[in-house]
Amino acid sequence: MSSHAPASNIVRYWSPPNGNFVKINVDGAVNLLIGFRGLGIVIRDSMGDLLLAAYKGLHGMFSPKATKLYAAIMRLQIASQMGHRSVILEMDAKEIIMNLQTYEQSWLVEGALVDEVRGLFNRFDHISCHFAPRERNQVAHLLAKQALLPQDFQVWLEDDPLWISNVLANDKLFTKFNFILDVM
Repeated sequence: MSSHAPASNIVRYWSPPNGNFVKINVDGAVNLLIGFRGLGIVIRDSMGDLLLAAYKGLHGMFSPKATKLYAAIMRLQIASQMGHRSVILEMDAKEIIMNLQTYEQSWLVEGALVDEVRGLFNRFDHISCHFAPRERNQVAHLLAKQALLPQDFQVWLEDDPLWISNVLANDKLFTKFNFILDVM
């Protein structure tokens, strides 16, 4: 018997958090040719409404893992500053999520960054970390890719940039459609 769920049972769309939780999706992108990396984060509430979208480009030669960890650090700091106490952190990096879920010493090259993310967990009353395939992390992915264009730190509070509006609208539509199916 296989321990893997059939592909048809895997949720391929963004899903909202429950209750008072906010969901933070994060992604990182790397352009090795120019030594630039992009961090993308999005914070949404239980209705799927955008609370914050942000991206930041950084110079430096860092691994994709380190880039995603930097994005996690940035997003947790912002969520804490915004006063959120119950958060769900999602990203499309299984190994990083597994490292964050275990409190053993991390021997990864990026171990210090893993420890820094774990240290930020203390700022929240409730926090959980989950793997989300790229299909469920599209907004953060688009933000990270946009950050690869040399620009300053960009933040949108509640109003989204037009170039991610369609993805946000599709996420909300799938959420409402699947809620209706669950109720039926």
